[in-house]
Amino acid sequence: MGTAQQQDRHVGKKRLLSLLTAAAVTFAASVAFVTGAGPAAADPVEECTATKGAIVAVDFGPFGGDVVRGCDTTPTTGYELLHEGGFTTEGTQHDGDGFICRIGTVSFNSGTQYPTPATEDCVLTPQATAYWSYWIASPGQDTWSYSPLGAMSRKPQAGDVDAWVFGGTDVGGSTGRPTFTPDEVRAGGGATPGPTGNPTGGP
Repeated sequence: MGTAQQQDRHVGKKRLLSLLTAAAVTFAASVAFVTGAGPAAADPVEECTATKGAIVAVDFGPFGGDVVRGCDTTPTTGYELLHEGGFTTEGTQHDGDGFICRIGTVSFNSGTQYPTPATEDCVLTPQATAYWSYWIASPGQDTWSYSPLGAMSRKPQAGDVDAWVFGGTDVGGSTGRPTFTPDEVRAGGGATPGPTGNPTGGP
């Protein structure tokens, strides 16, 4: 075999090795992306205080669950607070992720998101009689206000409490308020109410 042929074969082997290495790296990155797509690990609720972080509470009562709390010590938006608090969400096909159509958590029914597709297809914006309404309370407030902003636009402050309740309300938020108070779920508030109104421990 001539020197030129040996060089060509050597170059070919190096090129093949480079392609195989690149493919392996791409596959590993893809696996890491897929396996890392789950809910974020929430900060322990006790790490959120009146001057640090914010609490989010989701009422799974309409689906047979309890009120589940989450904490994010450095939330930048209400949407991030919900996700960093340990919850997963799904938006609608019409409005995208900004309109939260389903919410789930590993703390309830193995992470199943509600309402399920059998009840709500999340294609269009859900009716005002059956959707996740968004409520907020500032530090020192023990009454809920219907959030004038969507979760992606709201900027939680230290000591804030957010709540998500499934059901119906009007644009002004005069109906459909959470059945629990901000003090019951805020940092240091202790137990949270279950679907029957009896207190249950936080996550």
